[in-house]
Amino acid sequence: MNICYISNSAAPSKNASSLQTAKLCEALSKIGHKVNLVLPDTGHKGKNYYNFYDIKSKFKIKRIKYFKKFPTGVNYYLYSLFSILISNYKNQNLYITRNFFTSLLLCLFKKAHVLEIHDDIQIEGRIVKFLVKYLKYLNNKNILKIITTTKSLSHKYHKSYFVSKDKLLVLHNASSIKLRFNKYKNLNKNLNIGYFGSIYKSRGLDMLIKLSQIDKNNKYYIYGGSKKDIEDLKNKYSSKNLHFQNYIPYSKIKKKLENVDICLLPYTNKITVSGDVGDILRYTSPLKIFDYMITGKLIICSNIKVIKEVLKHNINSILINDSKSHVAWLKEINKIKFNINKFNKLRFNAYKFANKEDFIWRAKKIISSI
Repeated sequence: MNICYISNSAAPSKNASSLQTAKLCEALSKIGHKVNLVLPDTGHKGKNYYNFYDIKSKFKIKRIKYFKKFPTGVNYYLYSLFSILISNYKNQNLYITRNFFTSLLLCLFKKAHVLEIHDDIQIEGRIVKFLVKYLKYLNNKNILKIITTTKSLSHKYHKSYFVSKDKLLVLHNASSIKLRFNKYKNLNKNLNIGYFGSIYKSRGLDMLIKLSQIDKNNKYYIYGGSKKDIEDLKNKYSSKNLHFQNYIPYSKIKKKLENVDICLLPYTNKITVSGDVGDILRYTSPLKIFDYMITGKLIICSNIKVIKEVLKHNINSILINDSKSHVAWLKEINKIKFNINKFNKLRFNAYKFANKEDFIWRAKKIISSI
């Protein structure tokens, strides 16, 4: 099948949306489809796209040179039109996009496509919200499936935007990392505790730093943010057991995860996105969770309703109700150090789940659903 994925995101970049797009395109290519990815001419210049995302099964990439920046305003709409026109649309069997306006145009072009939705329509611009609400095109026959990453998001689109249940399909995010599971026979006195991702306050940066200050027996590793962000943090917080490193590309994430015993996700009651704005608390499905699971890491996470669609307390993770209490987090860390059997059981259950429902599984589910 000829499949064209149209993306607005800068790539290669540290954006989670760009990573998810890259790994889905790779998975579709691996299962035998001819994949074309259309992108604006943005992202880290000089970085090889395939190497940055550790792509083994390559696919074709077509950049629209006119769009040197993330398309906003009028360019948002122009990009949607140009991306379809230059995609050799007469020869494409299927399109995939996360762009609502691109989806609308594909309906007008009568092109079969899948719309992936990762958040509420409220984060979109006024025109897009108007079109979705009043044209009600999300039930158009040319949209073969609307994929949401959480049940709560699927329910939102069914109830608020009247999308047919038959049109909706819930497929959580996934990981493409492969790492052999190692059962620990004992735990070292000093654990390596890691966090990978954005360093916004809503992601629990303050909690991580506070834990490192009161827990001198373990080492804390924080990976994320720009070089300047990390330099500022290093100047502000100096401790032998607290280590900072700026964002690392996905191709190097496996090696870093190998050296970590426990991964923390100390979310607050609001989770912001790029620019430290918005709130995705009700619908988020973080890619990093699946990377942690597939590499057999013990996950300790804030007890958030949407997260529990994947993480199960005392089954494949530990969920903490009092997410603001440093004492509660340290108590769980200390408990697991003295219970190697529970530690291994939770890790293996997470590992087994993520290896079964990886990006190949996700790609096959999308294709079989249409």
